[in-house]
Amino acid sequence: MKKIYFLSAVMVVFLLMTGCWDQDLLKNARLLYGGGFDLAPNGKILSTFVIRDIPASEQQSPKNELISTVGNTPRENRQKADEQVSRNLRTYKNRVILIGEELAKQDVHQLLDIFYRDPESALNARIGVAQGKAKDIFSLEKVGDVLIAEEVDELIKSKEETTTVPKVTIETIYPVMMDPGEDFVLPYIRKKGKRVDVSRIAMFHKYQFTGTLSPDQSTMYLLLKNEKQKSAGFTQKINNGKDQKNTYNFMTFNVEKSKRKMKVLIQPNGQIKVKLDLKLKVGILEYPRDLLSEKKTVDRLNQLLSKEMTDLANKTLEKMQKARCDGLGIGRQLTAFHPDIWKKQKDEWGNNYQKVHFDPKVQVEITEKGILN
Repeated sequence: MKKIYFLSAVMVVFLLMTGCWDQDLLKNARLLYGGGFDLAPNGKILSTFVIRDIPASEQQSPKNELISTVGNTPRENRQKADEQVSRNLRTYKNRVILIGEELAKQDVHQLLDIFYRDPESALNARIGVAQGKAKDIFSLEKVGDVLIAEEVDELIKSKEETTTVPKVTIETIYPVMMDPGEDFVLPYIRKKGKRVDVSRIAMFHKYQFTGTLSPDQSTMYLLLKNEKQKSAGFTQKINNGKDQKNTYNFMTFNVEKSKRKMKVLIQPNGQIKVKLDLKLKVGILEYPRDLLSEKKTVDRLNQLLSKEMTDLANKTLEKMQKARCDGLGIGRQLTAFHPDIWKKQKDEWGNNYQKVHFDPKVQVEITEKGILN
């Protein structure tokens, strides 16, 4: 009797178990490792697909195949690419998406719609804006011995750790895109000969690319955003009287600790004022002119660096206002703490943001001088 009960229970379990009806075998797939979108003539979209060929044996090296298609939408281009390759084109291993700057000046949200609707999309793929055309960067195929999709992905990753570009993926920019009180920024990728440069930030207002920040301005923005990563380095010229033309009249330092305070204030005349206090504790990496053993010298350098970094903060914020990029989320602060003001400002926030008065103050303190002393 017990055996009958046991067999009956086993049969019921087998009947209720689901099969692998939705399996997608790797042997039947061609994997997309990188994708690029550019503006084509007549308003169409040029898509570039970096497809990875998996070697048959471990002795063979993996190779890339580049396929470019032109169509009205990214999905149409994807279908055209599928028609040109054997097996099925799959995107769940995608590592990087690049958007050509001319196309980025249009509506990026509509361009990315395909990724948010497809359940198989790799939402953790990094995303950036390419100077010129994204196709030109992927056409390098390799940088040294590294295939181009991996090279761009690893470059962006390394620059994230040095506080040069923001940590962003297709997934993380979505809520910011949907927030009317904050704009997003992306890494800006440039082709330099046979190599790739990732040292700048691309600014956006709403869904459109509006300008770039220089390398120092990019790092300063991330510090003002309170998003310092493992390191953040600067090289600053040290003006010293008659020796201003001295070759070694420069200092390189790393930000060891960063602390930012931001207050959004409404003046009696309705003017929006933003006070930014940024305290940086830095370590000297290179300064050939002095051992920095005297407190008087260190105090003078603290004052000089504080002034220069405050000037850099002002230039960074001026450039962001010119580009109408509210990358610090001032609109979000107004939404939370001054809703009546935001209600009046939100419809024309791009123009109103340019009238905001920023008052940054950067205080630099040298805490590490190296091992010379």
